[in-house]
Amino acid sequence: MPDAPEASSAPAGPELHRLSPRDESRVALALTLRQLADAALDAVPVVPDPEPGELLRVALRLQRRVEDVVREAVVAERERGTTWAEIGEVAGVTRQSAHEKWYADVHAWAAVGRSALPPHLRTLDVAAEADDRYARLRPDRPHAVTSGLDAVRFPGSHAYEASLRVRGSALHTRRTELDALATRLNDEYGALHARGPANAPIGADPDAVGAHRGHADAVRANRLAIADVHDEIATVYDQLVTAEPSLAEEHRTQSGWHRNASAQARGYADLLTGPGGRRT
Repeated sequence: MPDAPEASSAPAGPELHRLSPRDESRVALALTLRQLADAALDAVPVVPDPEPGELLRVALRLQRRVEDVVREAVVAERERGTTWAEIGEVAGVTRQSAHEKWYADVHAWAAVGRSALPPHLRTLDVAAEADDRYARLRPDRPHAVTSGLDAVRFPGSHAYEASLRVRGSALHTRRTELDALATRLNDEYGALHARGPANAPIGADPDAVGAHRGHADAVRANRLAIADVHDEIATVYDQLVTAEPSLAEEHRTQSGWHRNASAQARGYADLLTGPGGRRT
């Protein structure tokens, strides 16, 4: 399977607005914490006679926001190199339990480009605004958000990080295209499956045998095509291991899943051989 196309080493315009993935994850966490703080202040019960259950509803909304903070914190920990075993230890669960609980959140973060904000917004500017807002509450900490960022501690590093992002962005774009192709092929497979079985009835007349054989050939071609797509997606994830090393474990997991899906599709296609598509 050929590699995904190489991207230019020059950073795209929107990429210059972004910081390192580690910085982006910390800003995302800070913004989510600010939203939680605002929600907690808004939840202070000042209404003398709220509707029955309203106090609990407000508390449950806050609980969901706290869960958002935990997810953002796990992503930020993974971006700074914290292992799943270490995350599990802090959470009081096993490595496997931590991975199962939060892996999808880390994978989703990677899939959307490892960015706290839409590409047209400058992350450092938004972080500075968060600084100003926090400083009104805590004047002793005027740079609470930005002071720990690589872009501030090591001036100029964000431009270097932007150049590193280009390849990862190109790979994620290709993966998205392949996901869409896989969805189309699976929809076609569902339509083929709905039209009838791949095996011809025993004793059927030649026309029926031919029709069933044609159906089996179409199903087989579809499964071979989806296997090729899974193989290519796995290759993209293999390349992401080096393009996004802090998330290498997540990318290896996805690569393995798609290799297995490819093998299953090819195995099923191999069964659809012989007269009438009968299994051999």
